[in-house]
Amino acid sequence: MAHRPPSVGPMNPLPKEFGSALHSRRNALASAARGRVLDLGGWSDHLGSYQIGTEVVSVTMLGSLGGDRAAGHDPRGVVRIDASPEQLADGGYGTFDTIVSLIRTPLVADFDRFLRTLILLLADEATLLFLEPVKRPGRTGRTRRTGRLLSAAGRLGSAFRHSSTVKGLYVDRDLPAAIRAGGLTVTDLWRFDVPNLSPPLRPFMEARARLPLKTLGSLRS
Repeated sequence: MAHRPPSVGPMNPLPKEFGSALHSRRNALASAARGRVLDLGGWSDHLGSYQIGTEVVSVTMLGSLGGDRAAGHDPRGVVRIDASPEQLADGGYGTFDTIVSLIRTPLVADFDRFLRTLILLLADEATLLFLEPVKRPGRTGRTRRTGRLLSAAGRLGSAFRHSSTVKGLYVDRDLPAAIRAGGLTVTDLWRFDVPNLSPPLRPFMEARARLPLKTLGSLRS
């Protein structure tokens, strides 16, 4: 089988403005995690919000320690692994009760593949927690299957034509629809704008999704 790159790109090319603007949202979402948790990485400022030792058994966090000054101050119970979701699925790490995706999908070219991999890592009755940029409702666009790079030219004016905040990021997907199309049930969904971000990055969602038990086996086959 030919080698394919991991479905999630490098952890650190996201605009820095995501950090402070969504700090409280990341903490709130982390506090909702339960059981054995897989954190898809990219941020560290929310780790103290995981209720380790009570609601949370352990946290496996993806991504290298390199360049992360907070890594040496991780709470007890957080284990970092420099691996992709696919490597976890292939490496016998078992399943997780909660998977937390905090602004990971802008780095994902093939969202269908990404979601299929996460499904392989879900325990029975597990929950996926998403905090992600999303297409504004009502906007038309290109195909969902491979995601869509937001094209600033012609839609947002010349001010964003060469903006580094959108170049190479997949920020214009209808994620709730894509999650449902992947076979998951979206149990909770909140849409909101983040006013401190650049206009093409402002539409966001928080979502919780689960596997329908009656189709669990077929989704993992």
